[in-house]
Amino acid sequence: MKKLLALALVALMAGAAFAQPGIGVFFSATDFVDANTNMDTAGAPFNAYVVIIDSPVSSIGAYEVGITISDPAVFVLSVTGPNGWTNFGSNTNHLCGFTTPVPVTEGAAVMATMNMLQSVATEATISMGPATPASIPDVPAIADGADPDVLIACVLDSGDSAPVVATLNGDGIVAAEAHSLSSVKALFN
Repeated sequence: MKKLLALALVALMAGAAFAQPGIGVFFSATDFVDANTNMDTAGAPFNAYVVIIDSPVSSIGAYEVGITISDPAVFVLSVTGPNGWTNFGSNTNHLCGFTTPVPVTEGAAVMATMNMLQSVATEATISMGPATPASIPDVPAIADGADPDVLIACVLDSGDSAPVVATLNGDGIVAAEAHSLSSVKALFN
């Protein structure tokens, strides 16, 4: 009986490891593909969206992420979010909760809209990492909307080791790896 319980626990842990959600920045509120990870802009405000992709949960109650922009001529003018969004951090250090959990549709959910401005058209990168303070060390995280005590570590949309998730006046990013169990299964079919 103990062996069966141990095997079940190992299987659950392995499944959870494959089901890590991705987090990234896209310049579309509906189409979360690599082509929408770059914006060619200067002199006019634009929106960038903080998005969870490949979510293993059906709703998200909170999230946290630190955002770094390489060019000091890029300003985050304001940040807003859905469903009673409250940010206990700053425009670039998101420690956010939702009054009503945000539903996940087709594995994705928009967590925030950042209204930004770049004064000079130079190449810049947008990177993500843990928020300060971080609930899970060294990584961004989400809380399950059904049970906010369940925290889930996120991988970056660009891959685990590359913190750059979007560019301005650049090439954008190309996702380094698949994040969902279905993507992993597809490798073996």
